[in-house]
This record gives sequence, structure tokens and C-alpha cells, in this order.
Amino acid sequence: MPETVKLTTENMKHDLIEMVGPENVAVDRMESEKRYQLQAPLMVFPDEERKVEEILGWACKNHVRVAPQGAGTKDAFGHQGDGPDVILSLKKMSGLLHHSVGDLTVTVLPGTTLRELQQALGKEGQFLPLDPAWGEQSTLGGIIASNASGPRRAMYGSARDYLIASRICYPDGTMIRTGAKVVKNVAGYDMNKLFIGSMGTLGVFTELTFKIRPIPVYAGALVIRIPELLKLRKLQGILLDSQLEPSAVEWVNGRLGKDILGQAVAGPMLLVSFEDVERSVRFQMNWLAHTCDSLGVAVQMEISGQEETQIVLSRLREHLPNSNDISDDKLVVSVKLLSMIAEVPAVYEVLQNSADEKGLLLDFHGGLYTGISRATIRADWVQQSKVFEWLHTVNSFLGQLNGRSVIEVAPRDIKMNLNVWGPEAEDWNLMIGIKNKIDPKRILNPGRFVGGI
Repeated sequence: MPETVKLTTENMKHDLIEMVGPENVAVDRMESEKRYQLQAPLMVFPDEERKVEEILGWACKNHVRVAPQGAGTKDAFGHQGDGPDVILSLKKMSGLLHHSVGDLTVTVLPGTTLRELQQALGKEGQFLPLDPAWGEQSTLGGIIASNASGPRRAMYGSARDYLIASRICYPDGTMIRTGAKVVKNVAGYDMNKLFIGSMGTLGVFTELTFKIRPIPVYAGALVIRIPELLKLRKLQGILLDSQLEPSAVEWVNGRLGKDILGQAVAGPMLLVSFEDVERSVRFQMNWLAHTCDSLGVAVQMEISGQEETQIVLSRLREHLPNSNDISDDKLVVSVKLLSMIAEVPAVYEVLQNSADEKGLLLDFHGGLYTGISRATIRADWVQQSKVFEWLHTVNSFLGQLNGRSVIEVAPRDIKMNLNVWGPEAEDWNLMIGIKNKIDPKRILNPGRFVGGI
């Protein structure tokens, strides 16, 4: 077969304008390289599913590389990849399609932000229990594609627990429907889970259906000062063995603690939140306070009320870098750390000591119920070698624990020298095989995900 002739930028622009109109196509002259954001010569803004089908069908036919994008908050995630020819922005595909209050389900378009959805659901006393960072900007399509979650994952779980149906456009423009718009559905394979966290490498979401929950009546939290890691481990064991049902249990270092509480914090602290009816929340907070007394650790602050508690949790989430807001003259590195829950205190200790030794400013919080920790370094470029040394310490220690470190945010030029997804895992060959089957021409986000997918 004759080799496909690569389209010029002008050819691609002409074709895209014919499909979506000139007002929905933008040109990037690529005069300077952006370190934390996606870049492509062209950006296209479809406003309906049919146009997504048409664009991807055209891209597949002409071997045009396409990078799906929501609001751009996670542009820095993953490898730089092969470099897209077109960014497919789903911002204009926004809105709530159907909300079944009685069935506790909602169907939305992928460009809808989490805040927009929560505001609509809140009018009926309901919410989607996902709490990734930057919910006022993050789109639901991007949240699902990156499997983003926050500290309340300890109680509510992740996107895999709430997405029950979706419509997805394959890289060749073929539309598929997965799942069903009912909460109880056991027919066939749950294909939704194949696409959750796939970083837009297998398909583009055009419609999402979630199961939702009633908003808890009340919330509260305790901030506990624990100077000794031995006592932290003991309290963690007591909590895990207890009947308590916290919504978040996060070990937070002093620097980040000061930011989220708005006051000086003497060293690391434990933040434990609860959500339920008021009587239940107060009982659990009192039980935990008495347990702390028996261990000889102090409750530094008590937070009462839904609004007050959510403000603190929001500050905790949103210390994470937003690709839209990072200046190119700053060196920002953010790492997601996966370990056994019992190892979170040790992960904190090693990362904090390493950062202190190298003169780096570290923000850290680790989930004592989830085993997911987040570590962010904000530095100047003159500290680049120190940041590399710190990353080496992180990767080495997580490897010793049989855990995994994923470099979510870092400048593009630094990522070129790093394996951001960590060492090769046993399931990578399976994932590569799925990619080759669904996207043999490598149209969607080539090279961005694990194993060069």
C-alpha cells in the first residue's frame, strides 16, 4: 500500500474548518515551548458528539495525532509523547443531560466541570462523591480519563465506583456505548473500567453517567498533633481496627498544614474528617479525641460543620499543581506515591528528610486509609540537580517497599530524562496489546501513557 502523505498544518486547518466552522478552530504558532501545557499547531472545539466522530474518523484516515483535552489542569501529566498535531478540546461539550433524582443517577457531557455538576445536584441535596483538585476547572471527562481523586477517597472510593455508563468515540471515529444507566447492572463485562485512567489513549468520552449520593447532613474534623511516628502508627492501627468511618485520614507535613489551616503548625499533623448525621459525627470525633488522650497525643483543633470542614479539605486538595497556573520559569515537581497503608509514615519520613537535606520545600500528605501519598516540590531552576537527587531517593525507596512512584507534574524538558510512570509492571504488556488493538495507527495521545502507549 502507498505510504500516507502527511497533511500540512494548513491542510489540517482547512479540513477542520469544514467540519466545525472557523470559530471552532484555533492556531498556535508554536513560537515558544510551554513546559507544563499541551501544545499542538491546531486546537479544535467540537460542540456535539457527531463532530467528535467526524474529527477522529478524519484523523485516523490521515494519520493525524490527536490529544483530547478538558480544561487543561492535567496537561503536565504523563510523558511528553510523540507530540500531537491537533488538540481536541471538549470545553464546548458541556451540560447536564439527565438527572434522575429518585434513581440517584445523572448523565452529563464530558466538558462539564465538577463544580457545575455539584451545584446542579446540590439543589436536590445530592452530589457526586469525587473530590479531585481544582474542581471548579476540572472537567468530568478529564477527571475520569486520569482517574483523579482526592482525600475523601478513604470513604467514597474513586471514579471506578461511580461511572456506570458512557459513550466513547474510538480513535477511528466509531462510537460505542458501555454500561447501563441503572445502578444495578450485572450484564457482561464492565467496559467503563477499561477507559478510566487511560489518559485519553483509547477513546474520547462524549457522555458520562454516574451514580450519585445524598449530601451528608453534617461534617467535622480533628487536627491531631503527633510528634512521634511510633505513636502515629499506633493510632493508625487503632483507627483501622475500630468501627469508625472517617471520610479522610491524611498525614500532613508542617509546611502544608500551615497553608490549609491558615495558622502556624508545629510539625506534622493528622487530619481526620467525618461525614454523616450530626450525632454520628460528634460521637466519632469524641471517641477519637478520647483515644488520642489515652495515647498522650494532643488534639490541636476541632472543626465543626459541613462548610468549615469542606474548606479545609478543599485547601488540602488544591495545593496540587494546576498546569494552567504554573509559570514556565518555575520548577515544579509533583509525585503520586503508592504504598501499603502501614508504610505511609515511613514514606513521609524519608521524603521529608531528603528534602530538608537538599534545601527543598516539600508539601506532603499521605492517606493512612488509602496508601496514596502526594509530594510536591516547588523550587528554582538553580536547584534542578537537587530535585533530581530527591526524585532518585523517592524512586529508590518506593522500589524497596514494592510500591510505585508516578511523577504527575514536571517540566517537559525534565520528563524527557525520567520514567514518569515508574518501572515496568507485569500488566504493561497487556495494556500495550489493548492499545495496539484499539488504536493501531496510534492516533490518540501516542506515547503519553505507560510503556509508550
